[in-house]
This record gives sequence, structure tokens and C-alpha cells, in this order.
Amino acid sequence: VGFRSLKLVNVSMEEALPAEPVGVAYGRLANGLTYYVRSNPKPRMRAALSLAVKVGSVVEEEDERGVAHIVEHLAFSATSRYTNHDIVRFLESIGAEFGACQNALTSSDETIYELLVPVDKPGLLSQAISVLAEFSSEVRVSAEDLEKERGAVLEEYRGGRNATGRMQDSHWTLLFEGSKYAERLPIGTEKVIRTVTHETVRNFYHKWYNLSNMAVFAVGDFPDTQAVVELIKEHFGQKASISCPPPVIPEFPVPSHIEPRFSCFVESEAAGSAVVISCKMPAGEIKTVKDYRDSLAESIFHCALNQRLFKLSRRRDPPYFSCSSAADALVRPVKAYIMTSSCREKGTVEALESMLVEVARARLYGFSEREISIVRALMMSEIESAYLERDQMQSTSLRDEYLQHFLREEPVVGIDYEARLQKTLLPYISSAEVVKFAENFSTTSSCVIKIVEPRAHASLEDLKAVVLKVNTLEEKRSIPPWEEEQIPEEIVSQSPVPGY
Repeated sequence: VGFRSLKLVNVSMEEALPAEPVGVAYGRLANGLTYYVRSNPKPRMRAALSLAVKVGSVVEEEDERGVAHIVEHLAFSATSRYTNHDIVRFLESIGAEFGACQNALTSSDETIYELLVPVDKPGLLSQAISVLAEFSSEVRVSAEDLEKERGAVLEEYRGGRNATGRMQDSHWTLLFEGSKYAERLPIGTEKVIRTVTHETVRNFYHKWYNLSNMAVFAVGDFPDTQAVVELIKEHFGQKASISCPPPVIPEFPVPSHIEPRFSCFVESEAAGSAVVISCKMPAGEIKTVKDYRDSLAESIFHCALNQRLFKLSRRRDPPYFSCSSAADALVRPVKAYIMTSSCREKGTVEALESMLVEVARARLYGFSEREISIVRALMMSEIESAYLERDQMQSTSLRDEYLQHFLREEPVVGIDYEARLQKTLLPYISSAEVVKFAENFSTTSSCVIKIVEPRAHASLEDLKAVVLKVNTLEEKRSIPPWEEEQIPEEIVSQSPVPGY
């Protein structure tokens, strides 16, 4: 069925979206482990696998800072079945290079192990799934294993101490000041990395790596989904978690603040100057059709704002080279609207003023129906492309979608239903609905403003003065409405004399 022939959906706004993901074999083993399995032919003869643990650095105690990341390192070095980095060697021997096809990530809220493995020979998929099963409950944490791995973790720690790393860390700390997230960067502290005992690391692993907090994902070019579910049952089914009952993962609130926070970074290696405005808000959930419709309206807001920001960057003597806005899921309880611009070296104050003025202009006057209809058409075109190319989806993209379902409870409704839903809802989202989202982008809405310069030009006082200036202009309604470009009705105003 072509996109144009897709029937509209007859839904009520209160209707719940499916809680279980559509189009994937999904279930839970008796020991608490969740699984997602889907057959998908792109890329050929490859499978994207993952093990996700709903635990990251934010649960660490003071004497454990960096331990979640240390566990991730130890997983690849020694387990009950594999020793001395045999896992890495096995995966490389089958063509899954370290870094590109075998990787892991520790963040504040989760730890994710990812493999992209060939499935062109019998037994390879089974062995790769057995590796993830080892990570789940069989990581060996001896004093000797830890000593071997300390050097690599310290090297990674020092590698992140460069100017860029320090800037990112201090911005993160400012963003989450007053919450535990500010004090639990995943890399940890040098003191803990140097001195933590293997008992502390082992206790952390046994406490938090509970199968009830984990999911395994397999998306790839295999013909029989049920056979892969059976492989998961074979390798994971006999595993048992040491901590029983499973630990409750605490919530770590992020306090809101009315006064904006500011930071000026001087980064001599920076390619140019940049301005970042971040406004935090509760993450929210998409459970119903209305929630989904609101998320579409939010996307329209950012897209319409980006159209204006782009047009400004194309004017003579623009305030910045480029600028864009988006919503970003930062940590489990909080998301942020983030607007980023790159500008000339001494142009950060001018760029900041222009960015704040555009959001204030949107708050005061909204967007025209013409602007909204252009964005609606763009979004309709995107969902049409996604629908028409649904058979070209990469296994890694599908796996990442299922990861978000497990970690963030983001609904997975399937591309067929999503295309019909967007086709039904998009035409009726009005400019009045869209402009409401500009309220979240206010300097009184848990706002953090950061500038980066190769040499110091702007001060904190300069940034505060700009915020005050734009707030005053907005209160007095002294910001004029957006001037739409005049698009001529016809390209040539006077028709040429016809030829003979």
C-alpha cells in the first residue's frame, strides 16, 4: 500500500498507545530478564545485539564513583567462561572489530553493551548471545582482574581531562547543580579508580546487575525469530541474580530554578565561538494518542523555530553562522530544550541576544499558519519516506528503538500505525497549539546559558545584561513580529514578447 492510500485512524485522544512493542518478539523470562527479537535483512548476514542494564553512575555511593564504568571494562576482560580478554579476541576472530562492532557505554542512568556480529556460519549467533549472558551475571571481579584494568580506566580518565572534557564536565555539573546527577559523572574520580577494592566493585556488580533490571536485544538477518528466542532462553534462562529481591532503582530528582545560570568557557583549541541555551523540564511520558499528538506539536515548534533561525543565518551580517534548536532527553527524570549557535570570535553576546529575541518573538506572536503548514508538509514528507523505505530499516536503528522502549518506556507502535497516526493528526495541529511550547524556552524555566570562546571576550555580567535587556523588550512588547519573506506570485512580472 502506498502512503497516499493509507487509511486515516479513527482514534480518541484518551486512547492508550500499545504498552508492548509492535512487530517484535517481546517477553520476559522467569528470572526477570526482558527480551526483544526481530528478524531484519539489513545489513545482510549481520545481527545487532545488545544487553541493557537500567543502572548507571547515579546510583554509586561516594566510595564507588566510577565503579559502574569499571564493571563495563571488566566485562570484556574476564568472565566465568572467558579470561584475559578472550571475548574481545573471539569477537575479532569472527569479524566484529573492537570499537566498531563491539562496544559499551556507561551513562548516568544505564549501561549498554552492543555487538554487531556476522551470522553467516552456524553457531556464531549462539556464541555471541552467550557473551551477553556472561556480561549479565558472570563477570569475574578478582583483585588481579581489577589491577589489570585500572591502567586502561585511568588512561581514559586522563584522556577526558583535556580542555574539551573539562568544559563538558563543568557544564554538566552546572546543568544539574543540586541533584545527585551533578556529582556522579560516569568516569568517576581518580582517587576511586586508583584505590577502589575488588570487593567494592564485586558488591556493586552483584547488587545492581539484576536480571529484572536488564533486557537483551537481537535484531538481524536470521530467518527464524522463535529459534533466537530459544537461544536467549538457553543462555540466560538458567542465570540467577545474586541480589534477591531485585533492588529498587531510586529516583534522583533534579530541582528546578527560576534564576538562570551562566558559564563562560575559554577554550584555546576551540574552532570558533559558540553559545548554548538549555532549559530543563520534566521528561514526561507518551502513553496516549494525546501525548503523541503533543509530541508532534513540540516537533513542529522546534522545526518552525529552526526555519527562522536558518533564515537569519542567511542574512547580510548575520548574528551567527548557524543556529538550531531541539529537545533532548538528558537524564531519566529530565529533558531539555537546547539551542546551539556557532558565531564569530567576538560575537557571543550578539548571538545570545538574537537567540533570546527569536524565542521571545515566538512567544509574543506565535507562528503564521503559512509557516506551520510548511513544517507540517516537511514532517508529512519525512513520515512518508520512512513508510516507503520501511523495508530498508537498519537492524541497529530498530535495536535502538527497542532500547528506548525498555529504558524510557517510549512506545513502539510500528511504522504502519505511526504513518497512519501522523497522517491523521498532523493536518489539525494549529499554530496556537504549537506556540505554547515557547513557554518552556524561557530564561526563568531552569535555564543554563553557556558560551565558549577561543579567547575571553564576554563576561558573566555581559550575559546577564543581555538576558535582562531581552526580558525587558519582551515585557514592553518592543520586539516586532516576524517579517515573512515576500514570495512573488510569478517569477517574471512582465512576459517577454513571443518569438517568431
